[in-house]
Amino acid sequence: MNHPVGTEIEATAKWLEEHGASGAAIVLRRVARQRDQAREDLGAERTRAAVSVTAPSQQPNDVPRGQSADLRSSTPRDPEATRLNAMLRTDLARFQVLAERAGWVPDSGTKRLWRWREGWWELAYRKRDPKDGYHDTGWYLWGPAESYFGEWVAPHKADATTEADRLITKHLAATAEVKQ
Repeated sequence: MNHPVGTEIEATAKWLEEHGASGAAIVLRRVARQRDQAREDLGAERTRAAVSVTAPSQQPNDVPRGQSADLRSSTPRDPEATRLNAMLRTDLARFQVLAERAGWVPDSGTKRLWRWREGWWELAYRKRDPKDGYHDTGWYLWGPAESYFGEWVAPHKADATTEADRLITKHLAATAEVKQ
């Protein structure tokens, strides 16, 4: 299926709707449509610019020779495309801030919570089952790649959310140190 907003985005939006986050799905689709529109507008501007080619030294926003051709082709020359790209970045940043402010959001499934902090985090209740790797009954934390995967946090929900927030903050601080 070729969907205008992209297969991954549509699949993510459907997943969000299935898990009771229809508002997030609407924002995700809107941001994707704005991104697609900005790309189309930028592509049309590039086509017009290619038809009326001027000497390289006379072109606006000329990129120095030391920089790659990819950078040159991605430099928007149309103020409208620049404005749309800025709006897209702003909408995405707002969505991330709202998702982070929401804190732990309950899933439509029982005893499962989700949180956004530089990636999706899941906190879910599991009964003791050593065969599946759950050696204690309680709340387990899963995070983005290179973070926690099925880490036991606490036996009770209130303690688990507090401890999970502490572990997430600790992981993000360690990741930030590595990046510096």
